[in-house]
Amino acid sequence: MAKRHWNRIGDLESLFMNLEELVVASSGENEFDEIFKLIVAKLWDERSGKAKRFYVRSSELRTFEAITSLLREAEKAWPGILEIEPRPHLHPEHLRVCVGALARHSIGGQDLQVLDGFFEYLVSKAAKGAKGQYFTPRHIVEFCVRVLRPSRSDVVCDPGCGSGGFLLHSMKYVVGKERFSEAEARKYCRSNVWGFDIDSRAIRVAKALMLIAGGGEANLFRLNSLMRPEMGGLFPMSQSGKDSGQGDSLLTIEDVCRSRMRRHNGFDLILTNPPFAGEVRERQILDGYQVSLGKARVERDILFIERCIELLRPGGRLAIVLPHNKFASAVFTSVRELAMRRTRVIGVVGLGRHTFLPHTHQKASVLFLERRMKGERKASDEKVFFAISTKDGKDSKGRFLLRDGISPKTSAWHVVDHDLDQIVTEFHRFLDKRPESSGTRSTALFSVRKVAELGPRLMLSPERYDPRRSRLERIGDAAR
Repeated sequence: MAKRHWNRIGDLESLFMNLEELVVASSGENEFDEIFKLIVAKLWDERSGKAKRFYVRSSELRTFEAITSLLREAEKAWPGILEIEPRPHLHPEHLRVCVGALARHSIGGQDLQVLDGFFEYLVSKAAKGAKGQYFTPRHIVEFCVRVLRPSRSDVVCDPGCGSGGFLLHSMKYVVGKERFSEAEARKYCRSNVWGFDIDSRAIRVAKALMLIAGGGEANLFRLNSLMRPEMGGLFPMSQSGKDSGQGDSLLTIEDVCRSRMRRHNGFDLILTNPPFAGEVRERQILDGYQVSLGKARVERDILFIERCIELLRPGGRLAIVLPHNKFASAVFTSVRELAMRRTRVIGVVGLGRHTFLPHTHQKASVLFLERRMKGERKASDEKVFFAISTKDGKDSKGRFLLRDGISPKTSAWHVVDHDLDQIVTEFHRFLDKRPESSGTRSTALFSVRKVAELGPRLMLSPERYDPRRSRLERIGDAAR
Protein backbone atom coordinates (compact mmCIF):
# COMPACT_ATOMS: atom_id res chain seq x y z
CA MET A 1 0.00 0.00 0.00
CA ALA A 2 1.29 3.46 -0.88
CA LYS A 3 2.62 5.35 2.15
CA ARG A 4 0.25 8.27 1.58
CA HIS A 5 -2.63 5.91 2.47
CA TRP A 6 -1.17 5.04 5.87
CA ASN A 7 -2.25 6.96 8.97
CA ARG A 8 -0.51 5.22 11.82
CA ILE A 9 -0.29 7.02 15.14
CA GLY A 10 3.12 8.67 15.45
CA ASP A 11 3.88 8.40 11.73
CA LEU A 12 3.78 12.09 10.82
CA GLU A 13 5.39 11.55 7.43
CA SER A 14 2.54 9.39 6.17
CA LEU A 15 0.02 11.75 7.80
CA PHE A 16 1.32 14.81 5.97
CA MET A 17 1.38 13.01 2.65
CA ASN A 18 -2.21 11.98 3.29
CA LEU A 19 -3.23 15.54 4.23
CA GLU A 20 -1.64 17.01 1.13
CA GLU A 21 -3.47 14.54 -1.08
CA LEU A 22 -6.78 15.27 0.68
CA VAL A 23 -6.40 19.04 0.33
CA VAL A 24 -5.16 19.07 -3.25
CA ALA A 25 -7.45 16.38 -4.64
CA SER A 26 -10.59 17.26 -2.74
CA SER A 27 -10.64 21.03 -2.36
CA GLY A 28 -8.43 22.83 -4.86
CA GLU A 29 -7.30 25.23 -2.10
CA ASN A 30 -3.67 26.21 -1.47
CA GLU A 31 -2.21 23.16 0.26
CA PHE A 32 0.39 25.10 2.24
CA ASP A 33 -2.07 27.59 3.73
CA GLU A 34 -4.72 25.05 4.60
CA ILE A 35 -2.42 22.40 6.08
CA PHE A 36 -0.50 25.09 7.97
CA LYS A 37 -3.74 26.36 9.53
CA LEU A 38 -4.68 22.84 10.58
CA ILE A 39 -1.29 22.30 12.23
CA VAL A 40 -1.47 25.66 14.04
CA ALA A 41 -4.97 24.82 15.32
CA LYS A 42 -3.78 21.39 16.49
CA LEU A 43 -0.69 22.86 18.14
CA TRP A 44 -2.75 25.49 19.96
CA ASP A 45 -5.18 22.82 21.14
CA GLU A 46 -2.25 20.87 22.62
CA ARG A 47 -0.64 23.95 24.21
CA SER A 48 -3.66 25.95 25.42
CA GLY A 49 -4.18 23.91 28.58
CA LYS A 50 -7.90 23.60 27.93
CA ALA A 51 -9.96 20.49 27.22
CA LYS A 52 -9.20 19.00 23.81
CA ARG A 53 -11.24 20.58 21.02
CA PHE A 54 -9.45 19.38 17.88
CA TYR A 55 -11.67 16.47 16.91
CA VAL A 56 -14.53 15.65 14.54
CA ARG A 57 -17.90 16.86 15.86
CA SER A 58 -21.37 15.52 15.28
CA SER A 59 -21.83 17.80 12.27
CA GLU A 60 -19.55 19.33 9.65
CA LEU A 61 -20.62 22.84 10.67
CA ARG A 62 -19.71 22.29 14.33
CA THR A 63 -16.31 20.93 13.31
CA PHE A 64 -15.74 23.99 11.14
CA GLU A 65 -16.72 26.34 13.99
CA ALA A 66 -14.44 24.56 16.48
CA ILE A 67 -11.38 24.79 14.20
CA THR A 68 -12.13 28.44 13.44
CA SER A 69 -12.31 29.16 17.17
CA LEU A 70 -8.94 27.48 17.74
CA LEU A 71 -7.36 29.48 14.93
CA ARG A 72 -8.66 32.79 16.30
CA GLU A 73 -7.30 31.99 19.75
CA ALA A 74 -3.95 30.94 18.27
CA GLU A 75 -3.65 34.14 16.24
CA LYS A 76 -4.39 36.21 19.35
CA ALA A 77 -1.81 34.33 21.44
CA TRP A 78 0.79 34.08 18.66
CA PRO A 79 0.33 37.24 16.57
CA GLY A 80 1.64 37.04 13.02
CA ILE A 81 1.88 33.26 12.82
CA LEU A 82 -1.02 33.05 10.36
CA GLU A 83 -0.97 36.44 8.56
CA ILE A 84 -4.17 35.42 6.85
CA GLU A 85 -7.81 35.26 7.86
CA PRO A 86 -7.90 32.85 10.85
CA ARG A 87 -10.44 30.42 9.49
CA PRO A 88 -10.27 27.38 7.21
CA HIS A 89 -11.04 27.84 3.52
CA LEU A 90 -11.73 24.14 3.07
CA HIS A 91 -15.30 23.06 2.48
CA PRO A 92 -16.71 21.79 5.82
CA GLU A 93 -16.90 18.27 4.39
CA HIS A 94 -13.21 18.30 3.37
CA LEU A 95 -12.24 19.94 6.66
CA ARG A 96 -13.97 17.19 8.61
CA VAL A 97 -11.94 14.50 6.81
CA CYS A 98 -8.62 16.35 7.41
CA VAL A 99 -9.40 17.00 11.08
CA GLY A 100 -10.20 13.33 11.53
CA ALA A 101 -6.83 12.37 10.05
CA LEU A 102 -4.81 14.83 12.17
CA ALA A 103 -6.73 14.42 15.45
CA ARG A 104 -5.20 10.98 16.06
CA HIS A 105 -1.67 12.42 16.31
CA SER A 106 0.27 14.57 18.76
CA ILE A 107 2.58 17.02 17.02
CA GLY A 108 3.93 19.05 19.94
CA GLY A 109 5.99 16.23 21.41
CA GLN A 110 7.44 14.94 18.14
CA ASP A 111 10.97 15.46 16.92
CA LEU A 112 10.81 18.39 14.50
CA GLN A 113 12.69 16.71 11.68
CA VAL A 114 9.63 15.30 9.89
CA LEU A 115 7.47 18.39 10.47
CA ASP A 116 10.32 20.68 9.41
CA GLY A 117 10.94 18.60 6.31
CA PHE A 118 7.29 18.67 5.32
CA PHE A 119 7.06 22.44 5.66
CA GLU A 120 10.21 22.79 3.58
CA TYR A 121 8.68 20.59 0.93
CA LEU A 122 5.54 22.72 0.74
CA VAL A 123 7.37 26.07 0.77
CA SER A 124 9.88 24.89 -1.82
CA LYS A 125 7.07 23.63 -4.01
CA ALA A 126 5.18 26.91 -3.71
CA ALA A 127 7.95 29.43 -4.19
CA LYS A 128 11.50 28.75 -3.17
CA GLY A 129 13.03 26.70 -5.97
CA ALA A 130 12.45 29.33 -8.62
CA LYS A 131 14.34 31.86 -6.50
CA GLY A 132 17.36 29.63 -5.90
CA GLN A 133 16.50 29.47 -2.20
CA TYR A 134 17.05 25.88 -1.14
CA PHE A 135 16.61 24.95 2.49
CA THR A 136 19.79 23.75 4.14
CA PRO A 137 19.92 20.05 5.08
CA ARG A 138 19.72 19.84 8.85
CA HIS A 139 22.99 17.98 9.34
CA ILE A 140 24.73 20.89 7.55
CA VAL A 141 22.93 23.34 9.83
CA GLU A 142 24.00 21.35 12.88
CA PHE A 143 27.58 21.27 11.59
CA CYS A 144 27.75 25.07 11.44
CA VAL A 145 26.27 25.38 14.92
CA ARG A 146 28.70 22.85 16.39
CA VAL A 147 31.68 24.62 14.86
CA LEU A 148 30.69 28.04 16.25
CA ARG A 149 29.51 26.67 19.63
CA PRO A 150 27.03 29.41 20.60
CA SER A 151 26.82 30.32 24.30
CA ARG A 152 24.00 31.64 26.46
CA SER A 153 25.30 35.20 26.08
CA ASP A 154 25.57 35.14 22.28
CA VAL A 155 22.97 37.05 20.29
CA VAL A 156 22.36 34.89 17.21
CA CYS A 157 20.96 36.05 13.86
CA ASP A 158 20.07 34.64 10.46
CA PRO A 159 19.25 37.45 7.98
CA GLY A 160 17.88 34.93 5.48
CA CYS A 161 16.36 32.54 7.99
CA GLY A 162 13.86 30.65 5.81
CA SER A 163 12.12 28.14 8.07
CA GLY A 164 14.52 29.00 10.90
CA GLY A 165 16.81 25.95 10.80
CA PHE A 166 19.98 27.74 11.93
CA LEU A 167 18.11 29.57 14.70
CA LEU A 168 16.30 26.46 15.87
CA HIS A 169 19.47 24.39 16.06
CA SER A 170 21.37 27.22 17.78
CA MET A 171 18.62 27.49 20.37
CA LYS A 172 18.57 23.73 20.97
CA TYR A 173 22.39 23.68 21.26
CA VAL A 174 22.41 26.39 23.93
CA VAL A 175 19.40 24.95 25.79
CA GLY A 176 21.03 21.51 25.86
CA LYS A 177 24.44 22.78 26.92
CA GLU A 178 23.08 25.08 29.62
CA ARG A 179 20.27 22.68 30.65
CA PHE A 180 17.71 25.46 30.49
CA SER A 181 14.21 24.95 31.78
CA GLU A 182 11.34 25.64 29.38
CA ALA A 183 10.91 29.11 30.88
CA GLU A 184 14.64 29.84 30.53
CA ALA A 185 14.57 28.64 26.91
CA ARG A 186 11.71 31.03 26.10
CA LYS A 187 13.53 33.90 27.80
CA TYR A 188 16.71 33.13 25.85
CA CYS A 189 14.82 33.14 22.55
CA ARG A 190 13.06 36.43 23.30
CA SER A 191 16.37 38.20 23.83
CA ASN A 192 19.01 36.28 21.86
CA VAL A 193 17.44 34.73 18.74
CA TRP A 194 16.76 36.92 15.69
CA GLY A 195 15.64 35.91 12.22
CA PHE A 196 14.65 37.84 9.10
CA ASP A 197 13.37 36.72 5.71
CA ILE A 198 11.52 38.29 2.80
CA ASP A 199 9.27 35.24 2.34
CA SER A 200 6.11 35.39 4.47
CA ARG A 201 5.47 31.63 4.33
CA ALA A 202 8.97 30.87 5.57
CA ILE A 203 8.62 33.26 8.51
CA ARG A 204 5.33 31.68 9.51
CA VAL A 205 6.94 28.23 9.43
CA ALA A 206 9.89 29.47 11.49
CA LYS A 207 7.52 30.85 14.13
CA ALA A 208 5.56 27.61 14.28
CA LEU A 209 8.66 25.41 14.55
CA MET A 210 10.15 27.60 17.28
CA LEU A 211 6.92 27.35 19.25
CA ILE A 212 6.80 23.57 18.85
CA ALA A 213 10.45 23.30 19.94
CA GLY A 214 9.67 25.15 23.16
CA GLY A 215 11.52 28.31 22.22
CA GLY A 216 8.41 30.45 22.46
CA GLU A 217 8.23 33.66 20.48
CA ALA A 218 11.66 34.35 19.02
CA ASN A 219 12.31 37.58 17.14
CA LEU A 220 11.25 36.62 13.61
CA PHE A 221 10.37 39.32 11.08
CA ARG A 222 9.46 39.58 7.43
CA LEU A 223 11.61 42.20 5.73
CA ASN A 224 14.28 42.57 3.07
CA SER A 225 17.55 42.04 4.91
CA LEU A 226 19.52 43.79 2.18
CA MET A 227 17.83 47.11 2.94
CA ARG A 228 20.10 49.37 4.98
CA PRO A 229 18.98 52.36 7.10
CA GLU A 230 20.30 54.96 4.65
CA MET A 231 18.23 53.39 1.87
CA GLY A 232 14.99 54.68 3.36
CA GLY A 233 14.08 52.64 6.42
CA LEU A 234 11.07 53.31 8.66
CA PHE A 235 8.76 53.95 5.69
CA PRO A 236 5.84 51.55 6.11
CA MET A 237 4.77 51.22 2.47
CA SER A 238 5.66 52.27 -1.02
CA GLN A 239 4.10 55.46 -2.37
CA SER A 240 1.41 53.43 -4.08
CA GLY A 241 0.25 52.14 -0.72
CA LYS A 242 0.81 48.57 -1.86
CA ASP A 243 3.34 46.05 -0.69
CA SER A 244 6.63 47.07 -2.27
CA GLY A 245 7.82 43.50 -2.62
CA GLN A 246 10.54 44.17 -0.05
CA GLY A 247 8.50 42.62 2.75
CA ASP A 248 5.56 44.04 4.65
CA SER A 249 7.45 47.31 5.06
CA LEU A 250 10.76 48.97 4.36
CA LEU A 251 11.91 48.42 7.91
CA THR A 252 15.55 47.44 8.20
CA ILE A 253 17.19 45.02 10.60
CA GLU A 254 18.74 47.99 12.40
CA ASP A 255 15.32 49.61 12.80
CA VAL A 256 13.90 46.48 14.41
CA CYS A 257 16.87 45.94 16.72
CA ARG A 258 16.95 49.56 17.90
CA SER A 259 13.28 49.37 18.80
CA ARG A 260 13.63 46.12 20.75
CA MET A 261 17.13 46.23 22.28
CA ARG A 262 18.55 48.74 24.74
CA ARG A 263 21.96 48.56 23.13
CA HIS A 264 22.72 46.95 19.83
CA ASN A 265 26.28 47.01 18.51
CA GLY A 266 25.90 44.05 16.19
CA PHE A 267 25.25 40.34 16.47
CA ASP A 268 27.65 37.92 18.14
CA LEU A 269 26.92 35.08 15.70
CA ILE A 270 25.38 34.98 12.24
CA LEU A 271 24.62 31.64 10.61
CA THR A 272 22.98 31.76 7.20
CA ASN A 273 22.51 30.25 3.76
CA PRO A 274 21.57 33.11 1.42
CA PRO A 275 19.85 32.45 -1.93
CA PHE A 276 22.15 30.74 -4.43
CA ALA A 277 20.45 32.41 -7.39
CA GLY A 278 18.70 35.63 -8.24
CA GLU A 279 20.07 39.04 -9.10
CA VAL A 280 19.48 42.40 -7.47
CA ARG A 281 18.90 45.19 -9.96
CA GLU A 282 17.37 47.91 -7.77
CA ARG A 283 19.60 50.95 -7.94
CA GLN A 284 18.61 51.91 -4.42
CA ILE A 285 20.19 48.73 -3.07
CA LEU A 286 23.16 48.42 -5.43
CA ASP A 287 24.40 51.91 -4.58
CA GLY A 288 24.46 51.01 -0.91
CA TYR A 289 27.09 48.26 -1.15
CA GLN A 290 30.78 48.45 -1.94
CA VAL A 291 30.73 45.16 -3.88
CA SER A 292 28.06 46.49 -6.28
CA LEU A 293 29.13 50.09 -6.86
CA GLY A 294 28.83 50.99 -10.53
CA LYS A 295 27.24 47.67 -11.48
CA ALA A 296 23.86 47.19 -13.13
CA ARG A 297 23.13 43.90 -11.37
CA VAL A 298 24.73 41.69 -8.73
CA GLU A 299 23.99 38.19 -7.49
CA ARG A 300 22.06 38.31 -4.25
CA ASP A 301 24.47 36.17 -2.22
CA ILE A 302 27.33 38.59 -2.97
CA LEU A 303 25.43 41.39 -1.24
CA PHE A 304 24.62 39.05 1.64
CA ILE A 305 28.35 38.55 2.30
CA GLU A 306 28.92 42.28 2.79
CA ARG A 307 25.65 42.69 4.68
CA CYS A 308 26.42 39.88 7.14
CA ILE A 309 29.86 41.27 7.88
CA GLU A 310 28.28 44.66 8.51
CA LEU A 311 25.73 43.16 10.92
CA LEU A 312 28.40 41.51 13.10
CA ARG A 313 29.83 43.23 16.15
CA PRO A 314 33.65 43.51 16.22
CA GLY A 315 34.85 40.03 17.14
CA GLY A 316 31.56 38.50 16.02
CA ARG A 317 31.60 35.29 13.97
CA LEU A 318 29.89 34.25 10.75
CA ALA A 319 29.11 30.90 9.14
CA ILE A 320 27.75 31.34 5.62
CA VAL A 321 27.00 28.71 2.97
CA LEU A 322 28.05 29.87 -0.49
CA PRO A 323 28.34 28.39 -4.00
CA HIS A 324 31.77 27.17 -5.09
CA ASN A 325 32.26 29.97 -7.63
CA LYS A 326 32.39 32.59 -4.86
CA PHE A 327 35.59 30.90 -3.65
CA ALA A 328 37.10 29.92 -6.99
CA SER A 329 36.15 32.41 -9.71
CA ALA A 330 38.40 35.35 -10.59
CA VAL A 331 35.23 37.41 -11.11
CA PHE A 332 34.72 37.50 -7.34
CA THR A 333 38.30 38.31 -6.32
CA SER A 334 37.26 41.78 -5.10
CA VAL A 335 34.58 40.23 -2.90
CA ARG A 336 37.12 37.91 -1.29
CA GLU A 337 39.52 40.80 -0.78
CA LEU A 338 36.78 42.83 0.94
CA ALA A 339 36.03 39.90 3.25
CA MET A 340 39.69 39.49 4.18
CA ARG A 341 40.12 43.21 4.91
CA ARG A 342 37.11 43.36 7.21
CA THR A 343 37.29 39.90 8.75
CA ARG A 344 39.67 37.17 9.70
CA VAL A 345 38.98 34.08 7.60
CA ILE A 346 38.82 31.23 10.11
CA GLY A 347 37.97 28.31 7.86
CA VAL A 348 36.52 26.96 4.63
CA VAL A 349 34.81 23.58 4.51
CA GLY A 350 33.86 22.13 1.13
CA LEU A 351 30.53 20.29 1.01
CA GLY A 352 29.76 17.32 -1.20
CA ARG A 353 28.20 17.77 -4.64
CA HIS A 354 25.05 15.93 -3.59
CA THR A 355 24.36 18.20 -0.61
CA PHE A 356 21.55 20.24 -2.19
CA LEU A 357 20.11 17.55 -4.41
CA PRO A 358 17.44 17.01 -5.63
CA HIS A 359 17.02 20.80 -5.90
CA THR A 360 20.35 21.72 -7.49
CA HIS A 361 23.73 20.24 -8.43
CA GLN A 362 25.41 23.45 -7.24
CA LYS A 363 28.54 22.67 -5.24
CA ALA A 364 28.86 24.73 -2.08
CA SER A 365 31.20 25.39 0.83
CA VAL A 366 30.84 26.90 4.28
CA LEU A 367 32.88 30.02 4.99
CA PHE A 368 33.69 30.86 8.63
CA LEU A 369 34.71 34.45 9.37
CA GLU A 370 35.46 36.61 12.40
CA ARG A 371 34.96 40.37 12.13
CA ARG A 372 38.10 42.32 12.90
CA MET A 373 38.28 44.65 15.88
CA LYS A 374 38.27 48.37 15.20
CA GLY A 375 41.63 49.39 13.74
CA GLU A 376 42.85 45.77 13.43
CA ARG A 377 44.73 44.93 10.25
CA LYS A 378 45.40 41.59 8.62
CA ALA A 379 48.55 39.92 9.93
CA SER A 380 50.86 38.04 7.60
CA ASP A 381 50.82 34.83 9.66
CA GLU A 382 47.06 34.35 10.09
CA LYS A 383 45.97 30.78 9.54
CA VAL A 384 42.90 29.25 7.89
CA PHE A 385 41.39 25.81 8.45
CA PHE A 386 40.55 23.92 5.26
CA ALA A 387 38.66 20.64 4.92
CA ILE A 388 36.53 18.85 2.33
CA SER A 389 33.67 16.56 3.24
CA THR A 390 33.89 13.31 1.30
CA LYS A 391 30.64 11.87 2.72
CA ASP A 392 27.78 14.28 2.18
CA GLY A 393 25.00 11.98 3.39
CA LYS A 394 23.06 11.83 0.12
CA ASP A 395 23.05 9.74 -3.02
CA SER A 396 23.02 10.99 -6.63
CA LYS A 397 19.24 11.40 -6.51
CA GLY A 398 19.30 13.52 -3.39
CA ARG A 399 18.04 10.80 -1.05
CA PHE A 400 19.54 10.71 2.42
CA LEU A 401 21.97 7.90 3.18
CA LEU A 402 21.38 6.65 6.73
CA ARG A 403 23.75 5.04 9.18
CA ASP A 404 23.09 1.44 10.14
CA GLY A 405 21.58 0.63 13.50
CA ILE A 406 20.24 4.12 14.29
CA SER A 407 16.53 4.86 14.65
CA PRO A 408 15.14 7.04 11.83
CA LYS A 409 13.51 9.18 14.55
CA THR A 410 16.96 10.28 15.75
CA SER A 411 18.11 13.75 14.71
CA ALA A 412 19.58 14.17 11.22
CA TRP A 413 23.05 14.79 12.68
CA HIS A 414 23.19 11.26 14.09
CA VAL A 415 21.19 9.31 11.53
CA VAL A 416 22.59 10.72 8.23
CA ASP A 417 25.81 9.05 7.05
CA HIS A 418 28.27 11.97 6.87
CA ASP A 419 31.81 12.81 8.02
CA LEU A 420 31.12 16.30 9.34
CA ASP A 421 31.44 15.18 12.96
CA GLN A 422 35.08 14.33 12.30
CA ILE A 423 35.64 17.71 10.66
CA VAL A 424 34.12 19.44 13.71
CA THR A 425 36.64 17.66 15.94
CA GLU A 426 39.57 18.76 13.77
CA PHE A 427 38.20 22.30 13.47
CA HIS A 428 37.91 22.63 17.25
CA ARG A 429 41.49 21.45 17.67
CA PHE A 430 42.53 24.20 15.30
CA LEU A 431 40.41 26.85 17.06
CA ASP A 432 41.58 25.85 20.52
CA LYS A 433 45.23 26.26 19.47
CA ARG A 434 44.84 29.90 18.46
CA PRO A 435 46.70 32.20 18.63
CA GLU A 436 49.91 30.57 17.39
CA SER A 437 53.38 32.05 17.37
CA SER A 438 54.42 33.81 14.20
CA GLY A 439 55.83 31.60 11.50
CA THR A 440 54.45 28.29 12.79
CA ARG A 441 52.30 26.09 10.58
CA SER A 442 50.20 23.02 11.06
CA THR A 443 49.04 20.48 8.50
CA ALA A 444 45.53 21.83 9.13
CA LEU A 445 46.42 25.45 8.38
CA PHE A 446 46.85 27.63 5.35
CA SER A 447 48.25 31.14 5.14
CA VAL A 448 45.68 33.86 4.45
CA ARG A 449 48.30 35.73 2.48
CA LYS A 450 48.72 32.79 0.15
CA VAL A 451 44.97 32.38 -0.09
CA ALA A 452 44.80 35.93 -1.40
CA GLU A 453 47.61 35.31 -3.85
CA LEU A 454 45.97 32.15 -5.20
CA GLY A 455 42.88 34.10 -6.22
CA PRO A 456 40.74 31.84 -8.41
CA ARG A 457 42.64 28.73 -7.26
CA LEU A 458 41.46 29.23 -3.69
CA MET A 459 39.28 26.13 -3.50
CA LEU A 460 41.14 24.05 -6.06
CA SER A 461 43.98 23.11 -3.72
CA PRO A 462 42.82 23.18 -0.08
CA GLU A 463 43.69 20.76 2.69
CA ARG A 464 41.69 17.62 1.98
CA TYR A 465 39.98 15.87 4.83
CA ASP A 466 40.54 12.11 4.76
CA PRO A 467 38.12 10.32 7.12
CA ARG A 468 39.88 6.99 6.57
CA ARG A 469 42.99 8.36 8.33
CA SER A 470 41.13 10.75 10.67
CA ARG A 471 43.51 13.57 9.84
CA LEU A 472 44.05 16.39 7.38
CA GLU A 473 46.20 15.40 4.43
CA ARG A 474 48.16 18.03 2.52
CA ILE A 475 47.67 18.08 -1.25
CA GLY A 476 48.47 20.42 -4.08
CA ASP A 477 51.96 21.45 -2.97
CA ALA A 478 52.48 23.14 -6.31
CA ALA A 479 49.85 25.73 -5.40
CA ARG A 480 52.00 26.85 -2.48
